[in-house]
Amino acid sequence: MPDEHHIPVTRSARYFTLGELNGNTKEIWILIHGHRQLARDFIVQFRELAGSGCFLIAPEGLMRLYVKGDFGDVGASWMTKEDRESDIRDYVNYLDKLFFDEIEPKAKIHSIKINALGFSQGAATLSRWLTLGKAKVTRAVFWCGNLAHDIDYSGYPHLKNTKLELVFASDDPYYNDDFPKLQTELLTSAGISPHTHTFKGGHEIRVELMKEAGLI
Repeated sequence: MPDEHHIPVTRSARYFTLGELNGNTKEIWILIHGHRQLARDFIVQFRELAGSGCFLIAPEGLMRLYVKGDFGDVGASWMTKEDRESDIRDYVNYLDKLFFDEIEPKAKIHSIKINALGFSQGAATLSRWLTLGKAKVTRAVFWCGNLAHDIDYSGYPHLKNTKLELVFASDDPYYNDDFPKLQTELLTSAGISPHTHTFKGGHEIRVELMKEAGLI
């Protein structure tokens, strides 16, 4: 068998923003997309929030792929099962750099609350970032996606000071009926009490559903 090696490289990571980040900003939302989505397309679903005075920032997964077959529409991904530890380490470092270079300094100047939302694969990405990384947010929303199952959340006591929201869909084709219970138990077994909400619908996210869940 060949020997496996890794070498760090410098590359460009893409992100998109909507709204203004200044003294009039109400809240900041970091929006983490799901598998095979692009941050550009994901962020526009939340343009209503930008119009109401929020600043939105959507980082994009470092790996891009064709959504179907070998050509056509392109999406992005945060990781796959291949060399997953390297991918996780890379995106945690990337999200931390984006947070500390572009978001937190301005948020501190203007005393703006920082929220983070992960949809689908983005939920697992968000849970790993907030545990393995250094960033801390006021509220973290895990929407129609798995929390990372390979993390002992009891080892991260700062999460008890973060408002954690778990949002589920009544007819999500990707998860079984016991999914909400299992996800909630991952946190409660670590002494963390999340807020939970189930909306009527499928594997989707919209501003109207965020309002229904009491997030905005």
